[in-house]
Amino acid sequence: MNKKYFLLLPLCFASFYASSAAEKGTYYMGYLHEDINQGGVFELGVRVPTSQFTEFNVAAMWFAHDQNLYEGLNAGFHLTTGTPVLKGYMGAGLFSGQNKMCDKQYSNVNNRYDYTNCDSDLTVGVYPEIGVELSLFRLKLATYARYYKTANSGKNEYRMYGAYLGLSF
Repeated sequence: MNKKYFLLLPLCFASFYASSAAEKGTYYMGYLHEDINQGGVFELGVRVPTSQFTEFNVAAMWFAHDQNLYEGLNAGFHLTTGTPVLKGYMGAGLFSGQNKMCDKQYSNVNNRYDYTNCDSDLTVGVYPEIGVELSLFRLKLATYARYYKTANSGKNEYRMYGAYLGLSF
């Protein structure tokens, strides 16, 4: 079994914590984008309120930028306005995962870029985050922004913005 799947265990524990709490959490799917370098982050996670004005999130993430591919886990803590329909939040988080540096080659047969000869290592980083979430019944829609700072050499700062769609449980 691949060791990176152990990174998904906190997702399970967070949902167990949420089901025992008075307020329920939210499963979400989000995407962040960076215009300058055409990078993107896709994440699947869970957000769990810890009080009326705080919440915790944990997510599996996949990040692509040029020849860099990341896959791993991020976790964050947010201060919120605590309002039920339109909620603002800000916070910070950590991420850890596997960084793959690959050669990018264009394939005329498939009419796309293929990643070959990948070297892998572990990477860590931090990010501040700010966002606004709209709640409609069990559906959550949000827009948010993050500033990623990694421990990698080379390009290690990413200003990203995006949105997520969530469903309360």
